[in-house]
Amino acid sequence: MTESYIKEMIRTGWPFFGVTPRGDVLARYVFMGPVYRWSWNHMIPTPVQDEDLCWLLQSSSEEGHSLAGSDATVITEKPKASKRK
Repeated sequence: MTESYIKEMIRTGWPFFGVTPRGDVLARYVFMGPVYRWSWNHMIPTPVQDEDLCWLLQSSSEEGHSLAGSDATVITEKPKASKRK
């Protein structure tokens, strides 16, 4: 499925299942329902929907990364414990 076809399906609201050129698996299961993305053995709702999701796909394509890096979650390192003498 091409990226332009995926964007068209997002805009129209029809159910679909497709893989973007960067390997993101996207699906909509019911008419006008949310779009889901495959992540770690389950489907999660994408961070944005509709036209905003089309914009996110376009920007991730231009920057050369997948949608996996666009989540609102932040992973931080565990602070190192200070050593007391």
